[in-house]
Parts: sequence; C-alpha cells; structure tokens
Amino acid sequence: MPHRRNQSDGTNDSRRKFLKASGAGAVALSLAGCSGGGSDTNQDTSTKEQTPTKGDKVAEDITRGGTFVYGMAAKPDTSNILTSSSVYAGVALYRVYEFGNELDPVTQEVVPNVFTDWTIEKGDKPSVYFNMRDGLKWNDGEDFTKEDVLFTYRYCMENKPGNYASIVDPMEKIAESSKDKWDFRVDLSKPIGYWESDIVGGLPLLPKHKWEGKDYKKYNPMEANDNGPVGLGPGHLTKFDPDTSMQVVFDHDNYFETLSTLDWKKEHDQVIAGGPFLDKINFKVYGSRTAMTNAFLQGGIDTHYGSMKTSKMSEVKKKKGMKLVNGTSSGFSYFGFNVRRKPLDDVGLKQAMSFMFDEHFWIQRLQQGYAIKGDFAQTPGYAKPRPDYQFAGKDQVSTHPATNAFDFRNTEGATPDIKAVRKFLTSGQVIDGSSGTYAGKKYPGSLSGISASQSKAKYDYTFGPVKSKVLKDFDGADKEIRVDGKTIPEVMDGDAITMFIDPPKKTPKEAKAIQRWVDNLKKLGIPVKTQALSFNTMSSKVYYEEDFDIYPMGWGGTGPFGSSAYSFFHSDQADDLSDGNEDSFMYNSTGYGLSGGSADDLLSKARTELDPKKRNKTTAKALEKIYLDMPYYLMDYAKMRWPVNNEKFGGFISNLVDPPYASFGSEINNIHLKK
Repeated sequence: MPHRRNQSDGTNDSRRKFLKASGAGAVALSLAGCSGGGSDTNQDTSTKEQTPTKGDKVAEDITRGGTFVYGMAAKPDTSNILTSSSVYAGVALYRVYEFGNELDPVTQEVVPNVFTDWTIEKGDKPSVYFNMRDGLKWNDGEDFTKEDVLFTYRYCMENKPGNYASIVDPMEKIAESSKDKWDFRVDLSKPIGYWESDIVGGLPLLPKHKWEGKDYKKYNPMEANDNGPVGLGPGHLTKFDPDTSMQVVFDHDNYFETLSTLDWKKEHDQVIAGGPFLDKINFKVYGSRTAMTNAFLQGGIDTHYGSMKTSKMSEVKKKKGMKLVNGTSSGFSYFGFNVRRKPLDDVGLKQAMSFMFDEHFWIQRLQQGYAIKGDFAQTPGYAKPRPDYQFAGKDQVSTHPATNAFDFRNTEGATPDIKAVRKFLTSGQVIDGSSGTYAGKKYPGSLSGISASQSKAKYDYTFGPVKSKVLKDFDGADKEIRVDGKTIPEVMDGDAITMFIDPPKKTPKEAKAIQRWVDNLKKLGIPVKTQALSFNTMSSKVYYEEDFDIYPMGWGGTGPFGSSAYSFFHSDQADDLSDGNEDSFMYNSTGYGLSGGSADDLLSKARTELDPKKRNKTTAKALEKIYLDMPYYLMDYAKMRWPVNNEKFGGFISNLVDPPYASFGSEINNIHLKK
C-alpha cells in the first residue's frame, strides 16, 4: 500500500509521513503535500528510464564498520510496527522487522525472504501455500518457529491493525498445511491478484513470545524489551527519542548467516550479498527542512530523507565528497476534488478547471525540470500498470499525446485561452476518450479504448455578470459562470470553491503555482479562494472528515502492481457520510465511485485477477478512466536527487525508485566505508 507524503519546497521534502505497509515489506504508502521546486539551472527533463548502477564489489572486499548519519525534517511517531504511521519511523523499523518476501529493487519482482516458495490453488475461494525458511532466529536469540508464523497471521486477522487491515481482510484462516510439500495454508474469501505480495509478503513477522496477549494499540516495544523491538532483521533499534534521534545497530549475527546471503542476492548485479556492512545508523531529527539541508551541506550528516532542494543541488555538485544519487519517485503529487459536492461531481467542469493550471510554469520554472508532468495516478517509476506502457509501449511512458489531454490552454505564454475554455463549458463538452479537438487542443483518443463516465457535461453552464464577492474583489474577472442558472456560491451553500493550501511560507513555490491557477480560474469566471492549513489539520479534514472542496497532497510508495489505485479510487474505500464517521481514515477521500463517476468494476476485476498480464491491462484501463473522470488532477512525479557523503561511503545504487525510503533497504544493504 502507499504512503502519504507531505512535501514542502525541495522535491520530496516531508514534514510528517503516514504509511500503510505494503506487499513484500519493501514499500509503504505515505501521504504528502505537493512537491516543491527550486532554482538550480541544471535541468534534467528526460522521462526515460535509467539503468541502476552495477555493484563493483563483493562482501570479501568490503571493510565492515562505520556509522551512517541520516537526517530527518520531522520526528518519528512510534516504535510499534503495527501502529506506526510515519515513514520517519519506518526507515528504522524496517531494519528490525522482516516480511515473508520482498521486491527485487531493480526488476520489482517478488523474491524470497523469510518464506522460501509459495503457490496458489485457484478458485472462487483460493488457498495460498508457502514454506518458511529453517534456521532463523529472532534478534533476542530465540528460535523463529512455525508458531510465530501462525501467531502473526492470526493476531493480525483478529485485531485488524489499520496499517494492515486491507491485507488481512480477504484472509479467512491460516493453518499448517496437510500437504507434505507445504508448511502453511491460508484460505481466502476471494481471489486476490496481489496474493504474492499481500498474502505471502504483506505482514511483518512478529515474535509470539513478545506480542502474545498484548493490546497492539498500547504495546511499546522499546519499553517492553531491554534491547528494543524484537524482529528477524539485521538490526536492533537501540535508541528511540522521537524529538531528537534514533539509532539502529546492525549486530544480529543470525541474519548475516541466513537472510543476508540468499541466492538471489548472490546472483544480483546491484545488491551485494552479505550486507549490511555498517555498524550502525544514527538518525537525527531536525525541526525544519532548512535545518536538515544545512546540516548536510555543513557535513553534520551523511544523508537525509528525500531529495536535495533543487536550489541547493549546484552547491552539492561543487562540493568535494558530496554526491546526488538519482532516483525516481514512488508516487505523485496531486489535487483532490470532493466529487460528493455539486458542481465538483461533474467531469466536464473539473476538466475545464485543469485547463487553467500552468504546468510549464510549475515544472520548468518553479521545479527547474526536476519533476515529470503528472497524468495517470501511477508513477512512471512503477510503469507497468500505466496505460501508456500497456497500450503504446515502454518508450511512450509520459510522452504519448494521450497523456496531454489536460495541458494548460493558453493563447501565448502564460495567458490562458479564456474564450476556448468557456466554449468547452457552454457547449457541454467532455473529453470522454474520443479523439477530437477540445478547447483548442487535439486529443488522439484514449490509449485503452476506455471512455469517461460522462460523455457530456452534467450541468448547463453559462456566463453572466459578476456577482460573487470573490470575483468582484479580483481585477480581471469580466464574467461569472452559472451552473444551471445559479452562481457557484448559490450552489455551494453561499461560498466560493475553497482550495486548501499548505502555509505559503513553508511551500512558497507550491503557493506560487496554486495562486496562478486560482487567478486563471477567476479570469475564467469561476469563484475560487484559498485557505492555508497545517498538514495535520488538512489531513484530518480530508481523510477523516471529508470536509473539503479541493486540496493538494501526494502519495508515495505506491508499488509496482497498481494495487494502490483500488485504495485511492474504489467506493469501498470511501465514506458515504451516512453515519457521520469521523474516526476512520479513508484512503478514497474524494468519494469517487460514490459520485462523479466510477471505475469500481475495473478496479475490482484487477484486484481479483491472478494473471499478472491481464491484471496490468485491466489496471491500465481503470487508471485511464480515472484520468478522464478526474477525481485527482496530477501535478507531477518527482525526480529524486538523494544527497549522500560519497567521500566516506560507497556502494550507493543509482536509479532505483525512492532510494531514501522505498528502496532504502537495498541502499543500506550495500553502503560501506570506502577506507
């Protein structure tokens, strides 16, 4: 599952992270605000996939030891793996806990880990079989047994911890297998297309002798154990002070004798079997992005979470002993529309609003090319389920004309083509997947042949005299839109459309891009105002209360299988507001599927499709329908530039997805002292 990221200026900067553990234990979903830009003039606008760097060493050539110092802009939340909602905690906890399988960081294929092999017995209610690896020990010295596996699954199935609820939801039962060839059998209530990553690899393995009888919501592993949380991973979490620091010490001998040297690692061109090679990681918590960045530039830390600010990249490149490790984003930044609310439930209106966002200003001017223009709700870093990959080819990812349907409509430069967009609205047009010219721009038709949920506008749009206060106070609005004869404030309980924003002082570049969009919308005749909210307040209003019109946010750690689309857009993951529920986090904040169109059938079909090729095709169709229906308008996919100390350390792998988080396990496996 994905993680939510909250980004300020400086691509992939994060103030606070939320996550849901993902299949294969390698990736997690986390929420973010929109990514920011910078002022570096060295542009990299390529969208082509780069090959990860090959390793040039083997374990025997590497001197073990050293302390790697990792900076964070915000504090971790808890040392409890089942309740943690912070990727800042995750970068440490995932060094302690292990999962049944994991993802190859390069091929993104599922590979063995604690479990050695697995299979599925197909049917309407399938059974999954798998074997555990012999000879493993917990980091407190106790043997890892079948009872620990049974306990982990049953404990999570019984308690349904929020981070893992969707993983255990289809599980009906786990037992030791009656078949000689297999150790365990998990019975499912329905087929799950992502069974390898979710059913076999989706849960962190828990020691029964530590967790049995514990209330998972109250359990504090740091207080309950002399040496911190007990897991199968290479490290001990020896320090956990959320306000200042954490420390992981790599001293679990059994890990180095077993999981560290699996066959797939020995045969890998990038991963070095035998790691981690460091003694420890010290995590330092800073109060701001600026303080963290300065700490790296001054040599106080060896790396930090996320990409270097683009405004500081040239400084890093010039400094001896500093390097930027290239990577691709594991997610995207977007605007979400509350499609429960009229007129935001109309596909045509949202499409017209998207025509007013100046993506050239955002990508090239503010981000200096260190981002890729957004389109589908699936990062090019995990391209296989994308419509352009599936129906046009790998070389067409993020470049095919069908990904440009909602580009900025301008007459020249930054001047919006008001006349063309007003005509689009008043004529009731919708880009429904059919080829044609829309608001002055040609569209070749959908890649997959899919159609939007609407073929024409839901409401009758006209333009008349300016009436709303928001537009009267704006110098540049000559007309105001009417929705079935009423102004938008008359339709929306007396107020203009409210767009949440992050505090402009914290995200000045994002604020500039949004302000230009708002001004263009006002010129068009749509009354819009902004409201600055802290990240925590915005998250609560969006994901718990669903009390918003439009908001900026982002997802990361979305994974290679397209499974996150179900979480974001299926109506099962949305609150219909019937019971006033404000206590539960809902991934589908927009309400898409309940209103404003639906891709439920395609998303459900993809989720239960066991054939990966068919699943990717179906997911691609769902993603293209969602693109056309527009519950999200995607801003960008970040190009990550991870800053590291390459004078003291080597072994960094370039061109992985999200190296400081989603692929950090592979990075930390390889990082070693140069001397």
